[in-house]
Amino acid sequence: VFAPAKVNNVKWNGRPVSARRTPYGSLKASLSAPRLDAATLQKSLTFSHWKYSDALPERLSTYDDSKWTVADHKTTANPTSPQTLPVLYADDYGYHTGVQIFRGRFSGNASAAILNVQGGTAFGWSAWLNGDFVGSFPGTASAVSGSLTISFDNATLLANDENVLTVVKDHSGHDQRSDALLPRGILGASLSSSNNVTFSRWTLAGNAGGESNIDPIRGVIAEGGLHAERVGWHLPGFDDSKWVSRDPSQGVVGATIGFFRATSQISLPSGYDASFELILTAPAGSVLRAQLYVNGYQYGKFVPHIGNQIAFPIPPGILNVRGDNVVGLNIWSQTSSGAKVDLEWNVLGVYESAWDPGFDATYLQPGWTAERLQYA
Repeated sequence: VFAPAKVNNVKWNGRPVSARRTPYGSLKASLSAPRLDAATLQKSLTFSHWKYSDALPERLSTYDDSKWTVADHKTTANPTSPQTLPVLYADDYGYHTGVQIFRGRFSGNASAAILNVQGGTAFGWSAWLNGDFVGSFPGTASAVSGSLTISFDNATLLANDENVLTVVKDHSGHDQRSDALLPRGILGASLSSSNNVTFSRWTLAGNAGGESNIDPIRGVIAEGGLHAERVGWHLPGFDDSKWVSRDPSQGVVGATIGFFRATSQISLPSGYDASFELILTAPAGSVLRAQLYVNGYQYGKFVPHIGNQIAFPIPPGILNVRGDNVVGLNIWSQTSSGAKVDLEWNVLGVYESAWDPGFDATYLQPGWTAERLQYA
C-alpha cells in the first residue's frame, strides 16, 4: 500500500491486517486465503424440481389463434417486394425481436409448400402441417434466408376442414448499414397443387404486446413470440405445479418445442463476491435451438450445430446470489431425432469483498400475472 508516512495501519474489508514498512516507504501485508473457494461454492449449486411442458400447441390445426395478428397487408413500405401476398414481414405488423410464429390456412389438396424465409445470419425455421412435422431449415453460420420445398407426404391433409401450416422462424436481429431494411419474415409462401389451391389466411404471433413494451424493466429484447414467452412461463411466480417432472437432459422427443423450469438456490456468504455462469451442452450432432432464461431474462442462446457459445455469465441483479432463482430452458428440436441439453453451473471465481452482491433485486424481476394469458 502506498500512502503518506503517517499511515501505519491497514484494514482489508473492515478487518485490521498486519503490515510492515518496506525500504520504499510502502506498507506490505499478507492476506490469508479466503475461507470459501470456487470449487466448494460450485458443489452447493443444484437445480430443484425440473418441470416440463409441451411448448408448441400452435402446431395443431385446432389451436385457437383468434387473438393473433391477421397478416393481410397487400403493400409494404419495405423496399424489398414480397414474392407472394399477403405481406408476411413481421416488422410490418409490429414484431421486431425474437422468434415469430406464422400460421397459414388452406382448403383442398396440396402436395407441398414452397417457402422462402428470412431471419438473419445463423437463423433457422421449422414447419408443421396439422400437427405433423414436415421440415426444417436448420440454418448455417452465413445464411440470412432459407428456401425449401416442403413435401406433405408425411402429413395428414384434412379433407373436410381447413389445413394449417405452422412456421416457426428464429430471428437473429436486423443487419446494419445498407442491409438494415432487409425484412424478417416469410418472403414468399405458395402451395404445390394440381388445382391451384392457395393460402386463404395468415396469422402471426410475436412478442407479447408487440410494440407496447409490456415489460419495461427487462426491455423489448428480453423475449420473442415463443408460446412459453408469450404466456410468461419464463417469469418468476408462474405456477408449474401441474406440469410433469422432467429434466432437460431427457429432452424432447421428435421435432417439436418444449419448455423446462426449475429453481436453483444460491447461498453466497456475506463478505464475498462471486462470478457465476451457466453452461449448456448437447450430444454431438444435435440440431436444436435453445434459449436460456434466468428470473425472466433471456440470458443465452445455444445453437450447437452453428456456434460454439456454451457459457453464459449472469450478473447480480439478474441472479439472486442469496436466494432462489427461476431457471427456464426452451428447447426447439429441428429434426425428428429430438433434442437433449445438459445444464450446469460454473463458478468463475470467489472473492472477499466489501461490496455486497446480495442486494434485494425484486424490483428488477417482476413476476407472472394472469394478463399474460391473453397473448396465447
